[in-house]
Amino acid sequence: MIEIVVVAPTRFYREGLVLILRHIGDFEVVDAVSRPEDVALAPTEHPRGVVLFDVTGVPDGPGAVSCLAAHHPGWQIVVLGVPEDEADIIAYAEMGAAGYLTREQSIGELGHTIDSAATGELRCSPRVAAALSHRVAELSAELQPSGRFEVLSQREVEIVQLLEQGLSNQEISRRLCIALATAKNHVHNILAKLDLRDRADVAAWARRQRLDHSVVLPWAGGRVPLNPVTGHVR
Repeated sequence: MIEIVVVAPTRFYREGLVLILRHIGDFEVVDAVSRPEDVALAPTEHPRGVVLFDVTGVPDGPGAVSCLAAHHPGWQIVVLGVPEDEADIIAYAEMGAAGYLTREQSIGELGHTIDSAATGELRCSPRVAAALSHRVAELSAELQPSGRFEVLSQREVEIVQLLEQGLSNQEISRRLCIALATAKNHVHNILAKLDLRDRADVAAWARRQRLDHSVVLPWAGGRVPLNPVTGHVR
């Protein structure tokens, strides 16, 4: 039995999902809410719990997924309503999504996606699998990282990535689900460790170094060995 939490803003859609889930698999819906911040789950070691999150219309879907993942360890997150676009899918994966369903996929595929996420396997098209493999290869820098990079913590590395993307402290705090003051402290520490003047220097330095950001993708414990033919994780 796989425990399910449904997160969807539209009530009739949310209730429809609950009814469907009762008939398409060995699923038990334990909660259904309209917003991710309404999810109230104790941390669990149960490896088969899944949160279904409809991200349609969510302003910062990847950021919301990141907060869900941070607050509810032990639950796999499957995002619903994702465009069939490699960049979008990769963004959700990097923030902690364990599976996805695009706007064009069917109810039958929903059940298979939940089953796969609960057992740690990502279902995706060969095209998306190839894009994920390419992304991992990009992040495994062709050049060796600078010695200064080695003094950064994992959280600071994540913030360097976001600084490189041009995010403000407030945007970083929302994306990583941390306090604004904490984000500011991390940026200050990064500047001190790298002996740089400001956040623009950090972004420029990161681009020059082509760092290995070691993105953590939850379905493979870090690096994703994807089979580009089947679209499944090896």
